[in-house]
Amino acid sequence: MIQVYNNKSVCCGCGLCETVCPRNAIEMQMDEIGFKYPKINQEKCIDCGVCKKICGYNTDSTNFIKNSYAAVNTNDKVLQKSASGGIFSAIAQSFLKTQGLVCGAEMLICGNRTEVKHVLIESESELERLQGSKYVQSDIKDCFEEIILRLKEGKKVLFSGTPCQVAAIKRCTRGKFEENLFMIDIICHGVPSLKFFNDYLQVEKTKKKMDIQKFIFRDKKYGWGKKGSICGIKKGNTVTELVNSRTSSYYSLFNDGEVFRDCCYKCPFAQEKRVGDLTIGDYWGVEKFSPEVMEENGGDFSKKNGVSCLMINTDKGKEMLACYGENIRKIPVDIEKIKIINTQLNHPVKHTYLRDIIFKVYTQNGYKGVEKIYRKQLVIRKVKSGLKRVLKFIGLH
Repeated sequence: MIQVYNNKSVCCGCGLCETVCPRNAIEMQMDEIGFKYPKINQEKCIDCGVCKKICGYNTDSTNFIKNSYAAVNTNDKVLQKSASGGIFSAIAQSFLKTQGLVCGAEMLICGNRTEVKHVLIESESELERLQGSKYVQSDIKDCFEEIILRLKEGKKVLFSGTPCQVAAIKRCTRGKFEENLFMIDIICHGVPSLKFFNDYLQVEKTKKKMDIQKFIFRDKKYGWGKKGSICGIKKGNTVTELVNSRTSSYYSLFNDGEVFRDCCYKCPFAQEKRVGDLTIGDYWGVEKFSPEVMEENGGDFSKKNGVSCLMINTDKGKEMLACYGENIRKIPVDIEKIKIINTQLNHPVKHTYLRDIIFKVYTQNGYKGVEKIYRKQLVIRKVKSGLKRVLKFIGLH
C-alpha cells in the first residue's frame, strides 16, 4: 500500500496531495501538536501514485541567486504597515494595478482564536490584509484550484509564501501557465502550528484578562525589529499592549527555533539555491555589514523604518522588478553579508534538547505547561546574564 511520506521530516503539510487525489482518498489530519499530515483511506486508495509524484517538497531548487540588494519601499505610508522594507507590498501594489491577482497569507482573529490562510486579492484596497509577518504556518490548500482556475482565465497571479509553499504551487500547475505565474519566496526560519499559537493566545487572554482582537508580531510603531503588539477589549476599553520577543513565550520559542515542524530542521529549501523568482526577507545587521546604505553614513535607508534584502533568482524575477518595482529603492550588496544573520540561506534551523521537552509537556498539560517551562528558562537566563556581568566587573577591577 502506498504512503505519501515515510516520516514527518519529509512532509511540509501543504495539502497538495489531498487536492490532486483522484479518489478523494487523502485527508489532512492534525497530530497532537497541531501539525497536519496526509492520511490515506486505504479502502478508497487505488495505488495510482499521483500523491507521491506531485509532491513538491523534495523538488530541486535550481535557481541560484543572480543579484542581491538592500531595498526599501519608497511609499512611506505602505512602508509603515510592513514588517521590514515593504518589498512585497511594493511589487504587489504595482501588480494589482495591471489587473493581476496576488496571493499571500492573511491572519484573522475571531473569538480569541486565529485563522491564518493564503487568499487571493484583486484590488489595492485589499493589500493591507496580506501585510505583516505571520509567525505561524498558513494554510494554502484552498488556493491550488483557485490559482489554476484564474490562470486558465488568462489572469496573472503573484504568489508569495515560504519556499515549500512556492514549490507546492509550482507543482500544482505542472509547468503550465508559467508566463503568467510569478513567485516570491521568503527567507523562512520555520513554522509553528496554528493550534500551538491559538493555545498560546488562550493563555494570554486569561493572563491579561483581555478579549483579544488583533495580534501583530512586528509592530512598526515600535520601530523595525521584533516587538509586536496585542490588541483587545479589557474592562470595556480597547487597549494595545507591547509584545516583547524576549519575554513572550511563543515569540521567544519561535526565535529560538524550538517549536517548528519536523521538516523545518531538514528543509531542502534552506540554502542559497532558491525556488522562487525573487527572494525577500529582512536585511538583519545591515547597519554593520552594509553601513554605506544607511542614512547616518550618507545613505538612503533608515534603521527605524526597516531594510529588506531582495534577491533576483531568475530572468522572470529580473522582469518582475523592471515591470513592478517602480516603488522600490534598491542598492546592490554582497549576498555573503546578507547570509551572515539570515542563516537559512545557508542551512536549516537547529533546535536543542528543549524542543522534545516542550512538546511532551504541551501534549500532557497544554500551553500552560509550556508557559511554566519558559518562565523557568527565563529566570535561568537572567541569572546567567547577571553572573556574566558580575564576573566582567570583577575582571575589570
